Amino acid sequence: MAAVIKPKRRNREATERALIDACGRLLLRDGADGIGVNNVVAEAGVGKDLIYRYFGGLPGLLKAWLEQEENWPTTDELIGDRGTFDELGLRDKLRTVWHNYARALRARPVLMRIMASEMMRPTEVTAVLDQAGDRIGRSLAAIMSDIDAADQQDVLDINFICCSMINYVCIRAVTSPDIFGHDFRHEESWQYTDRVIEQLAGRYLD
Repeated sequence: MAAVIKPKRRNREATERALIDACGRLLLRDGADGIGVNNVVAEAGVGKDLIYRYFGGLPGLLKAWLEQEENWPTTDELIGDRGTFDELGLRDKLRTVWHNYARALRARPVLMRIMASEMMRPTEVTAVLDQAGDRIGRSLAAIMSDIDAADQQDVLDINFICCSMINYVCIRAVTSPDIFGHDFRHEESWQYTDRVIEQLAGRYLD
């Protein structure tokens, strides 16, 4: 009996993986407003009934894609080595988080495309994907709350401004990459953003 069940299990896992991967490709190519059951199964090369059998429909598939850890900036990714981070002063801690946050979003173009779709054309699909902003926000809030500062509110305020700037630039980079004379299809524009982060940290943080 086991010899019969195992291949079926492998086939299910392979099909689930194909559907999740197809979901990611379509999110990157077309955004959240361009994804549907029909184009997902066509992209994955599987039968339409399988998306309902394995995920209960498109929302369940989207949730499965969202649950993949590699789709999210992790706390370790944002702060680097914990011991080294803890030894830094306030300015260098925030500088580290901001630089790493920008790099983490750049490394996840699908996530940037989702964030853009949520802003431009909210749909039933983007309602499921709204967990993206919440999850990132919780990670950043947890880091900020652990930073010992004389005025914690000042830290939260400047972090809000800087991370909002990074979000905006990353969203525009995948939708309309020319921003105030800077073309974010080119590395030089990202280097400019790095310099702005350095200036913010140097000017407004003691």
